[in-house]
Amino acid sequence: MFRLFASPGACSQISIIILEKAQANYELHSVHLAKGEHKKAEYLSINPKGKVPALMTKHGVLTETPAIVLFLHEEFENADILPANYPVTEVVSDLSWFASFIHPLITRYAKPDLIGVTTEVDAVKTVAQTQLNSAYRSIEKRLSASPFWNGDNWSAVDVYLFWTINRLKRAGFAFSEFDHVIQHYQKMLASPVVKRALLKESAL
Repeated sequence: MFRLFASPGACSQISIIILEKAQANYELHSVHLAKGEHKKAEYLSINPKGKVPALMTKHGVLTETPAIVLFLHEEFENADILPANYPVTEVVSDLSWFASFIHPLITRYAKPDLIGVTTEVDAVKTVAQTQLNSAYRSIEKRLSASPFWNGDNWSAVDVYLFWTINRLKRAGFAFSEFDHVIQHYQKMLASPVVKRALLKESAL
């Protein structure tokens, strides 16, 4: 059995959805970021980075979403976690783009005060919004050609995209000009797999 350490609404939601897609045997353990539980010694002994997600496996603890996704893809080869008709390196590149570019912008938009310069909070959020709009324009163009990131079926990159929309909607980001992005979000939200995952996450 796997053990996933997660916080409600955080990017650990991606790993929960992937575990559900794989029909894996796993336990969820809450690490509430808002309560500072990720900074406590008990959790730091599991993940010294002080972040979620962290996936405990028989081989040790895995951190960082792209690495967890790749590991689960290799463990559950028939779960369609990554699309079969695309090179793994290309898909991991796309996952890494969400993790290293889009994700930090979401933090700057949703919680600009974390940057540490209180007098520049509005400026931080404005710059992040501009860059996010540019990124979602490119995502909108891609989704205009197919319903999901890599074709007709959703896989791990779609899950990461879904989480970014979910997180930004809670922060008040306007998606009014991104019709295909919102359609993608609604299709993911309607998936029984995603519904199961969100229900389990809400129990945290």
